Amino acid sequence: MHRFLPKLPIAAAALALCAVPWGAGHAQSGDPAGERVGTEHMVFEADTNPQAQAHFLRGLALLHNFEYARAAAALRESQKADPDFVMAYWGEAMTHNHPLWEEQDRDAARAILARLGTTPGARAAKAGTVREKAWLDAVETLYSEVGSKDERDLAYLAKMRAMLAAWPDDIDVRAFTGLAVLGSSHGGRQVPIYMEAAGILEPGFMTHEQHPGILHYLIHSYDDPVHAPLGERMAERYAVVAPDAGHAQHMVSHIFHALADWEASESANVKADAVVDRQRIAAGRDPADCGHYNEWLVYARLQLGKDANDLVSACRAEAGQGASGEIAYGPVRSYTVMAAWQAVDAGIWPEPLGEDARAFLLPRLTMTHISALRHRDDAAAVTDALEKMRRDADAVPALLARMTPDDRTTMPWVERAIAQVEAIRLLAIGDREAGLTALRAAGQAEAALPTVFGPPAIAKPSYELLGEELLKLGRTAEAADAFRKSLAFAPGRRLSLTGLEAATQG
Repeated sequence: MHRFLPKLPIAAAALALCAVPWGAGHAQSGDPAGERVGTEHMVFEADTNPQAQAHFLRGLALLHNFEYARAAAALRESQKADPDFVMAYWGEAMTHNHPLWEEQDRDAARAILARLGTTPGARAAKAGTVREKAWLDAVETLYSEVGSKDERDLAYLAKMRAMLAAWPDDIDVRAFTGLAVLGSSHGGRQVPIYMEAAGILEPGFMTHEQHPGILHYLIHSYDDPVHAPLGERMAERYAVVAPDAGHAQHMVSHIFHALADWEASESANVKADAVVDRQRIAAGRDPADCGHYNEWLVYARLQLGKDANDLVSACRAEAGQGASGEIAYGPVRSYTVMAAWQAVDAGIWPEPLGEDARAFLLPRLTMTHISALRHRDDAAAVTDALEKMRRDADAVPALLARMTPDDRTTMPWVERAIAQVEAIRLLAIGDREAGLTALRAAGQAEAALPTVFGPPAIAKPSYELLGEELLKLGRTAEAADAFRKSLAFAPGRRLSLTGLEAATQG
């Protein structure tokens, strides 16, 4: 039995990480790849050889960082060093469960477990300790052939709760139990569930304040405008703990975003993108101009009133190079997300997508929505956009069923976009009061949906649009109320702040 402890006291580890420049000190990281991803903060009991141990701890740290592909590669190296090491197969199987994105590839995970043993009994027989048997039993439950994903998520959570009761001092048991609680919030954020997860994770933060999983999952627990101040403690640490994990660099911006600290959000996503680009170049690939981190970087720049056109244009060029196989997400959709924000926040309207790109359903919906906003005084153009959006929306459920069958958040926001355009149509045809009433209803419906982390899931919040329409009519008190509601929905939005100032001056 090997007990693997952190190499430095917590304070010393944090100080050392802050002091080491990029490219230096990697030999002291404890990571077989020479990267700093939080490996030195892993504490785990395992029955294996030192080489398998080193790769496993790296894979475990990467798993906590949601660096799933790199985690899987490290865990396969652990398996090569010890073909019967149960936890290496457990970890690789866990890379196919993405609870906060409501994604899971059960078949891929079961294929990994089958490499360990052909039956659950054969796999369990290889577990060297009672705790390893419990970890394996939990993952067998998560990927059981019986039950829906929701049912298996809850059954897995029950197994993790039992493990936490048995081993309350095991920091990884605590971290994965907190993550399992977050993963039980099906269909978006349910605040009581997220606060339950925080309650499980906080004691772990008190004893292991540099553990990447504890920091990461607490940030997710708190990344909404009400609870974000509680997450500042984790945001201060997480990027320092895992400077070579792009997701860790990005994750701290979840807290900065919810606090409307746009300069900190911009800086975090610049660093995240730089980490990813270094890794892509090292692997012989081109840097990425699209993707999640670049999207958030664009949004932060726009809220600061900065020019983001270089980023948007670069992503458009990447999207134009071809998006073979792109159905639900990829460069084309990433570009349309950026372009939509730039259009509504900076008035830089995108050119129509080429025919190849227009074949992708969700990007096409986004661009049609933006077209309606651009031509919102043209009744014929808005009516045409509305009809196109409704036709495309009818095809979204089938798309999601093929690509992300457990996604329950995309379609409600598609419906919200359609409702907003219907309100715009009423205004465009001259039915002013009906249009304003519809915009109020649209804003209420958007605010009633589960809070999303990050930028608004709709390019322009309906409350903001309502405020602008009321301001044009000189109804300043009503406009101010609409802008305040917009800011509660999307904190720190520059246009809503500007609108509120205009509605309340004098």
